[in-house]
Amino acid sequence: MKRIAIITIIILLILAVGIGTAIIYILVSPNLDKKDNVSYIYSTGESFLTNLKDGSHYVKADILIEVPDKETLKILEQNNYKIRDEIIEILGDIDQEDIKDKDFKKNLRNKLKEDLQNLLNIDKIKGIYFNEFIIQ
Repeated sequence: MKRIAIITIIILLILAVGIGTAIIYILVSPNLDKKDNVSYIYSTGESFLTNLKDGSHYVKADILIEVPDKETLKILEQNNYKIRDEIIEILGDIDQEDIKDKDFKKNLRNKLKEDLQNLLNIDKIKGIYFNEFIIQ
């Protein structure tokens, strides 16, 4: 009798582990198929150095752009001259009041992302990153 009880408990444990594993696999498996973790970083080239709106201060920035796929990366590469020009325009439009805002860099990232996406007719820029950012 004890032997049947032990065998029954072992079979139930094996079934419980098997069912648990199947449930976890079903729940996690769709997330593994997504390629959200893959991204490509595009360098805009040399650092930007331009005067601010007031003319007496300068900004130096090295900017990287994160995109989700190679097709978008190719678009960025083909339009580097447009991207650099747009970034220079945006950096040159910064004034002293903008710098005082506590969310200045966050707002600048959002502005760069929005304007570059509009310029290139894409909506796939995942992030804008400053490798270097100096205002003097």
